[in-house]
Amino acid sequence: MIELIKMVDGVARAYSTAAFRADNKHTVYGASISSRHLAAQDVYRVRAGVKPAEGVGFKVVQDGFPTLVDGVWVQGYASVALDADEARDARNAMLSASDWMAVTDVTMTDDMKTYRQALRDVPLQAGFPSTITW
Repeated sequence: MIELIKMVDGVARAYSTAAFRADNKHTVYGASISSRHLAAQDVYRVRAGVKPAEGVGFKVVQDGFPTLVDGVWVQGYASVALDADEARDARNAMLSASDWMAVTDVTMTDDMKTYRQALRDVPLQAGFPSTITW
């Protein structure tokens, strides 16, 4: 996540505490640099936005660059569909978690068989991997 934003000629640029300290090497700020000191040099903290819930078949990714929301720089997040390899990995994890159903001393119900077959058939679904019925 981008830690700080520095305004340079009206353009927001990614910045860091280390860069701020290097640019101000003759000033001692202590462990934490106050917002007042940052703002005096047109530098602002970036706050983490609310992350969406990570549903089955989706992952949460960080937006490319923070946005200014009501005077505060906020790092946004989005929920995006898994790519084909990630979807297969998720399917394989669900199959592994249900392997106990297929051991020889368990008689699988029709629901168990249907569930495991549906998982094996995930890559065959129309629209895979962007549209998956889990």
